Amino acid sequence: MLKFLFSLNKGLRLDFFEVVSSERVLQTISEFSPLKSEILDADTAISRILAEDIYSPVDLPDFARSTMDGYALKANDTFGANDSIPTYLELVGHILMGEAPKFKLEKGQAARISTGGMLPEGSDCVIMQEFTNLMDDKTLEVLKSTSVGENILNVGDDLKKGEKFLASGIPLKSHDIGALFGVGITKVQVSARPKIAILPTGDELVGPGEKTKPGQIRDINRFSLAAAVSEMDCIPIVEDILPDDLELIKSRLKKVIQDVDIVLVSGGSSMGMRDFTVSAINSLGEPGVLIHGISIKPGKPTIVGRLDIEDGNKVVIGIPGHPVSAMMIFHKFVVPTIRRLRGEKDILFSERGKVLAFLSRNLPSAPGREDMIRVSLELVGDKLVASPLMGNSAMISTMTKADGYLIIPTDLDGLVSETEVEVLLY
Repeated sequence: MLKFLFSLNKGLRLDFFEVVSSERVLQTISEFSPLKSEILDADTAISRILAEDIYSPVDLPDFARSTMDGYALKANDTFGANDSIPTYLELVGHILMGEAPKFKLEKGQAARISTGGMLPEGSDCVIMQEFTNLMDDKTLEVLKSTSVGENILNVGDDLKKGEKFLASGIPLKSHDIGALFGVGITKVQVSARPKIAILPTGDELVGPGEKTKPGQIRDINRFSLAAAVSEMDCIPIVEDILPDDLELIKSRLKKVIQDVDIVLVSGGSSMGMRDFTVSAINSLGEPGVLIHGISIKPGKPTIVGRLDIEDGNKVVIGIPGHPVSAMMIFHKFVVPTIRRLRGEKDILFSERGKVLAFLSRNLPSAPGREDMIRVSLELVGDKLVASPLMGNSAMISTMTKADGYLIIPTDLDGLVSETEVEVLLY
């Protein structure tokens, strides 16, 4: 490992970091311990991550029921029926919704039934009312033959008692909530929502309402990262700006990490003399900094650290100060970290999805480095075209104009125009 060390007047040491691959970072993230779980009312658990497998406590449905408005009957009684040669059945009753039939169908009989109604004993199918005519209040004309099981749900056709229907590690969707209540489950065990602190550092930063002086810039990352945390259904805790002072950063980081699961330190991750994130993380305890430097652009000086505690771990990620780098690293590594801590099965899952598009021009890249290129998407004729948005990682406008990003892997020295590429949507 290549390092270059020299002493400064204040006794600090400057180490050139050794970069690792994205795969190595994701492997490190996958080894973090998930958070504890909590029990919620199922109707408040939308989008939360299940912390247990869910098994049906009952058969669903627990009685045979109709899936159509029509007539319950025996399939054999309709054999050969058609428009030219109809079959006539005796109409013996009307099954009301929410009630159990008090009669049994015999051969040659039928009963009126609505969608969801309970089938009477002796019936084995339902014929849609469109294929019948009511001749009088006791006679039903059937114009179509039916088969056993047609237009009905038998006991357990949807879910059988004891059947697993939701798996641990998945986010609960609206239809999952419906299924839970359908089998009588009103409480669920879900992963806790991660609390994530955003700690901005830098002598050059001022608040958004302040007038900048020469050399100063308004803080962007504090707010964009907090918004990104909220988008992930986590709890953002936004800290005030800290100057480039090692002792102040150590003190604030030590205090903040007590009450959160992840700390995002914005700025302080490069190798400048006044960047202290590595020292601050290592001062918290073991194992400290795990990764400092990733073979990726933008975001090369990213830091990943871990603090082991009695019942798990806490994570500190040092994010580069440039706004584009900060957001790209959030998408690339912070999101998988959140998913891991929530116990999700697939930490690389993208809710926003991916699309295939054709590259609008040549894109050079440096071998051995993974490039994340912002792109805008446009439909040209019947072809989706991805146009690269080039610019310095300090230019937030390249994010606002982008629809997503593509990745040039480390083993390529670029992509040629018209290449079909995968675009990860923002």
